[in-house]
Amino acid sequence: MADVIARCGFKCNLCLIYRENLKEDGQNRQKFRDGLEKYYGDKLTLEECCCDGCMTDDGENPVLMTKDCKVRPCVIARNVENCAHCVQYPCEKVERKFVERRKVEERYGSPIPDEAYELFIMPYESRRTLDKIRQKVKRK
Repeated sequence: MADVIARCGFKCNLCLIYRENLKEDGQNRQKFRDGLEKYYGDKLTLEECCCDGCMTDDGENPVLMTKDCKVRPCVIARNVENCAHCVQYPCEKVERKFVERRKVEERYGSPIPDEAYELFIMPYESRRTLDKIRQKVKRK
């Protein structure tokens, strides 16, 4: 699957509960829920572990993981593809969503195994993703 970059820079294509990934592996909901609780302390029901991705049109009534996201409506209002294209990047809204392995490990209290990193942290390291996009945009 090609990269699917959310408005905040999350990589939907790497997220276990992105709808396309749920079609491929029915166990993804459980894996995601368990990892979310273990590494972030968040608890969700299995039914809540599903997302169409925030690039989906509002008219399609998307199922979104973060229902109260502040980034998505801001990006839509500014008529940019994602935060990397915004003149105010990085702003407080998107900075609150940034995930870093080191910070998750500090909260968790020990190193995160590489396999868990790839499943539960890497897809959400949006600063890295957005910074790369921004560098490409600036070169144009």
